[in-house]
Amino acid sequence: MTTTISAPGSLKRLTTAFGGAILALFLAMFGALVAPATAAADPNVLEYSADEVNWGDTSEIPGFEGELIPGGELTATFYARNNTERGGILQVYLGEWSKTSPDMEVYVRVEINDASGDVVDLIDNVAQPGTELNTVRVEPGQTAKVSLVVGMPIDAGNASQDQSVDPAFSLDFEVDAAAETTTTLDVPNTAETDKSVELSAEVTGPEGDAVGGTVQFKADGADIGDPVDLVGGSATLDYTFSEAGNYEIKAHYSGTDAFNASISEGATVDVSESGDGDGDGDGDGDGEGGGSLENIFGS
Repeated sequence: MTTTISAPGSLKRLTTAFGGAILALFLAMFGALVAPATAAADPNVLEYSADEVNWGDTSEIPGFEGELIPGGELTATFYARNNTERGGILQVYLGEWSKTSPDMEVYVRVEINDASGDVVDLIDNVAQPGTELNTVRVEPGQTAKVSLVVGMPIDAGNASQDQSVDPAFSLDFEVDAAAETTTTLDVPNTAETDKSVELSAEVTGPEGDAVGGTVQFKADGADIGDPVDLVGGSATLDYTFSEAGNYEIKAHYSGTDAFNASISEGATVDVSESGDGDGDGDGDGDGEGGGSLENIFGS
C-alpha cells in the first residue's frame, strides 16, 4: 500500500508506508508478532532484505515481535539496497500513527547504519506524520542497514498498560537527477561510394567521465547501421555510403539511468561516386598501349 504524506519543508511525497499494532503490557506472558502491511515497491529502485540473502519488495521487512514494557524497545531491522545507477537519499518518516489511549507513553526512533536519529514521542497533535526520523545517502549498489525502533519510557505510568500502538513508518528514496552529457562527432569531410569510412563519437559526463549506453549514427535523420555500444565513452561505426551526395551526420546518445541522452552537432560528409578519377586514367593508358602494338606489327 502507499500513502501520500507531507514532509516538513517539502512537497508531498509518495512513500511506502508500513507498520503494525503492538500490544503494551506491564506483565505480558505472551508475545505478539506483527508484520508490516504489504506495500508496493519497485525492486528495480530499492530492494529489501531481512538477512542480506533474500531480496525483494517491502514484504521482506520483518515485523515487530514481542510486547512493550516500561524501559523496553522493540526493533525491526532490515537492509535496503540501491539498485539504480545513481545515488540517492533514503529518508524514513513517521507515518499515520495511532494508539488506543492518548495517555499511552511511547516513542519511536530509527537507526540507519547503527546511527540513531532523534527520539520522537508519539504525543497526540504533536508528533506529526511526515516528521523525519533519519536519513542517509545510498550510492549505486550500496546497502543501508535500517532499524525501526518502538519504545516505552522506563517511568511510563499505568495509563500505558493494556494498550496498543501502531507506530507507522514511511520510506522515501529520492534518486539523484540524471547527469547531463555531451556527445562529440568525428567524421571525414569526404567519402566515396562503396568505400568504407569511419564514423566515431565520444560521450562524456559533466566531469568529463566516460559513460555507458549506445550511440545511433544518423544521416539526414535516418538511422545508418545499428546502435553502437560505448566502450570507454567512445563508439565507432565503419559505414559505406551507397549513393553520392551531401549527408548531414549526427550521433544520438541513448542515455542511461544515470546519464541523460544527448545529440551531437551535425557534420557534413560529401560523398562522390567511386572510380570517377580512375576511369579517365585507364582510358589514357589503353590508348597509348594500342598505338605501340600497331607500330610493332606494322613495321
